[in-house]
Amino acid sequence: MKQQIFKIALVALAIALINVSPSLAQVTLNDEKGVVLFVEFELDQKNMETALALLKEMQIRTLENEEGCIAYDILLSDEQPNKIFLYENYENTQAQKKHNNSPYYKEIVSNKLPRYIKGSKIIKLYPVVNEELEGFIDEEP
Repeated sequence: MKQQIFKIALVALAIALINVSPSLAQVTLNDEKGVVLFVEFELDQKNMETALALLKEMQIRTLENEEGCIAYDILLSDEQPNKIFLYENYENTQAQKKHNNSPYYKEIVSNKLPRYIKGSKIIKLYPVVNEELEGFIDEEP
């Protein structure tokens, strides 16, 4: 009986380790790869200009101060006039964490912007790198 319990415990441990290992590998991989954020802010129409001004300030500070930020775009939609979308692209997870810990992020995104937001959604993505295209995209025409 003890031997059966031991075997069951051993199998359960093996399954748990198999399921954990890819996550740890993925975390390590993502630390070295690029990070893309799609952010959606839903606002009252009357607060759009104020929120947009704050995000423009955030955009300027980010692009001026963060070498690891590749893109920080503010996007508007004709179909959803009460929404602001952000496209943020960082060289790696460390660059994105540096952004989130910056004093201007805390001032604008954490302190000023929330009072104007009715809802938000953040999607964090990792680009797929196709080694066959390396050098192709960056080549001069």
